[in-house]
Amino acid sequence: MEKLNKRQIIILSIAALFVVYAAYELLFSSPTSKNITINDKQLEISNLVDSLNNDLIKDTQSAGMDAYVIARAEANWQKNPFWNRSLYKEWAAIQGVTGGGVSATKIIYSGYVDAGIIKIAIINGLEYRVGEQLEMVGYVLKLITPSKVLIVNKNTGSEVEIPIQE
Repeated sequence: MEKLNKRQIIILSIAALFVVYAAYELLFSSPTSKNITINDKQLEISNLVDSLNNDLIKDTQSAGMDAYVIARAEANWQKNPFWNRSLYKEWAAIQGVTGGGVSATKIIYSGYVDAGIIKIAIINGLEYRVGEQLEMVGYVLKLITPSKVLIVNKNTGSEVEIPIQE
C-alpha cells in the first residue's frame, strides 16, 4: 500500500472523530433528551392535525372562487376587453393594410397558436380558425401551419399561400 498524502490523512482523521463521537453518544450519553412524555407527543400531534384542518378549510373556501374564475374565463365574452376590432380597422385603414376592393386587399399572416386540437392564425391582427371566413368578403381560411396559411377565394376558386411575417 502506498503512503497516504496529507489530504487523505486529514479526511480519515475527521471520519474517525465522527465515529468516536457517534459511539460515545450511543453508549454513554444520558437519556435526558429522550424524556418526552406521551402527553407532549399527543399535544404536538393534535396541534399538527388542527393546523392541517384549518388549512384544508381555507383551501375549500377558495376552491369556489377558483371554479368561478375558471368558468368565467372559459365562457364566451360579450365584449373582449383586450381587443377592439373597430380600432384595428381604423389603424389598418391608416396603414394601408386593407384596400378598397378584394383585389387590392393585403393579407398579413403574423401569428400562429397551437393549443392541441385547436390551431389559430393571426391574419391582419384578427384570430381565425380553419374554415372561418376572413373579414375580407369572399376569403376563407383553408389550412394553418406554423410557416404559412392557405386562403381560398370563394368567388374565383383560387388558393393563395401566405407565409408568416415576423
